[in-house]
Amino acid sequence: MVALGVVAIALGIGVPAFATLLANNRMSAAVNDLVASLHAARSEAVKRQVTVTLCPTPEGTGACTNGGTLADGWTVFVDRNADAIISGDDTVLQRHPGLPAELRAGLSAGPTTALSYIAFAGTGTVGTPTLTSSIRDLQLCDGRGDVDTGGGIAAGRWLQLHPTGWPELHRDRVSIQGGRAPLGGC
Repeated sequence: MVALGVVAIALGIGVPAFATLLANNRMSAAVNDLVASLHAARSEAVKRQVTVTLCPTPEGTGACTNGGTLADGWTVFVDRNADAIISGDDTVLQRHPGLPAELRAGLSAGPTTALSYIAFAGTGTVGTPTLTSSIRDLQLCDGRGDVDTGGGIAAGRWLQLHPTGWPELHRDRVSIQGGRAPLGGC
């Protein structure tokens, strides 16, 4: 009986902690995938001196979804004619499937939750003369909402895309939930 009592106490403490660990890992993996794709798009744009576009595509396949969301998947491609459409002469660099179900509803992009594309010019900056991407902020939240996961680190993440094309990740609760975050926090 004593052994069963010890096991019950250990499970009562361990299971919630393990669930938090899994949720934190899901969030980190999703944000890391998105940041890696943004870095790859910007790097290829500079290397090739052409427009490279990241756009939402369902499960990372097919054509760009105008007004779609990156939560459903995304594609990074060399956009030779800078029209934010995957054409026959464009080269697909990456395809990424949708985010885990727990995170799909929690992705929002400024100024709205719909995202048409993020285009990088050959200089690495966001936007081109023909493609003016208005997306500068992406926020990722899960069912935990506004939670401090320890040490002032928020459950959600705010990804700020600077005009230079460099993404800056904010994970501290004060930044995400405070007045700095234009998307209102989790």
